[in-house]
Amino acid sequence: MKVRFPDVAKARPHYESVYCALVHPTEPEALWVRTTVQKRPGKDATGALWVTWFSPAGVRATKLNDLPASPSGHGLSCGPASQGPSGTRGSVESDSLSARWDLAFAPRTRALEHLHSAFLYRAPLPRTKATSPVPDLDFEGTLVLDGTPVDLTGWTGMLGHNWGTEHAARWIWLRACGFGDDGAGWLDAVLGRVRVGPALAPWTAFGALELDGTRHRLGGLLARGTSVTLADHGATIGLAGAGVSVRVRAEVSLAATVGWEYSDPGGHRHEVVNSSVADISLAIDRGKSRDDFHPVRRGVLEVGGDRRAFDVALQPFPD
Repeated sequence: MKVRFPDVAKARPHYESVYCALVHPTEPEALWVRTTVQKRPGKDATGALWVTWFSPAGVRATKLNDLPASPSGHGLSCGPASQGPSGTRGSVESDSLSARWDLAFAPRTRALEHLHSAFLYRAPLPRTKATSPVPDLDFEGTLVLDGTPVDLTGWTGMLGHNWGTEHAARWIWLRACGFGDDGAGWLDAVLGRVRVGPALAPWTAFGALELDGTRHRLGGLLARGTSVTLADHGATIGLAGAGVSVRVRAEVSLAATVGWEYSDPGGHRHEVVNSSVADISLAIDRGKSRDDFHPVRRGVLEVGGDRRAFDVALQPFPD
């Protein structure tokens, strides 16, 4: 994993995010940590730390802005936190959330580059480049919330990394895990709609499904079979790849969904909703077989755009 912002000319816009989502094996509990960099044209880069705790009691979140940011080993350091493929560590103290963590990652599989061609990571479009350096992982260490240690037995997670000059006009991040005969299956996909003049282009998806030890590419610039239906409490998403199609139903509790403001380096504002404890169902067709899964381990549904997809309040932190 390479942190990109130190190589970006000062006159150019850039944003970058390294994030992890860590989830309980059976309960709707998860920790989502983002370390981000915002570099507006002609300005120095500044960092931010975003921490969200999801539990049956609801969502607790906090954010630290205007932090020093720098590459840290193979990851990104923003103020009191740093994270990358080897792990995540940091702390926050606020009225809404007190947390400290020091976690070492053990990858379960190889990295995922969502874009199907190395050329697309160099090209101007898409304006957001997405990867998951560790799309599925075990971890060990300590997590303390409000002075109380959290039992992390059986927890798993992922580490993601994205960067670019501008968010899509609409986007979705979808993750599922803990399915298949061995419980090691996962799905990680990003979907976007870009603005073409006054209109929005159709949804384009990039990602992968890993099931029974085989990885299947999903989506692509010219791929067919991508569909999105948003509802008040979730989404139904269709994805397709060579010899495989997937239909995913993600349902969220609004009480367990967080709302954030994201902004582009150019100043355009987006409203983002994320549930890292989404209830996921999958129907997977591999030609000769069709499998239905409803994993106990929770997944992620994130939807971003000009306005919130779900009726949840935004956290009181600017970006």
